Amino acid sequence: MAKQSTPVHIQSAKEDDPTARALGLDVAGILRYQADVLDREDRLESGTGRWRESFQTDQTARHLAAKESVLRTIQIASNPECFRIIEALHTSENLTSSELVEITGLGRLTLQERIGDLVSAGLVSKIPEADQIVITAGGHAIAELVRRAAAVTAHDLASKR
Repeated sequence: MAKQSTPVHIQSAKEDDPTARALGLDVAGILRYQADVLDREDRLESGTGRWRESFQTDQTARHLAAKESVLRTIQIASNPECFRIIEALHTSENLTSSELVEITGLGRLTLQERIGDLVSAGLVSKIPEADQIVITAGGHAIAELVRRAAAVTAHDLASKR
């Protein structure tokens, strides 16, 4: 039996919600990088470069990749260890690994693994030569979204005793 594809609906690229825009642009940057890597691999393996051409002409595949990548980014951000890093950077903009170890309470190896996850999701950037971890606009957007939603939740819980 052939696999049926589900229609994908994506809002216009001119999204007015600043949270969605910041997150979407960071995820788009990650997807562009991944597409460049796949294109190079395709050209080395087959010499044709057909993968990029097919991806560029297949709107459904692009929209599905966008949705899956945004969901992956949200999944990574919702990891409690990752979110502690996002919160620390949201307040400070950039920190060293040592500062993040102290603030988050994570071990150095765990911290580096979570930073790798956050970099791959487009939520932070790493500047190795300066030992700086920097939050992206998408990281700020996630931190603000959680902060605002938690404030609404706390207010609603307090008002309906």
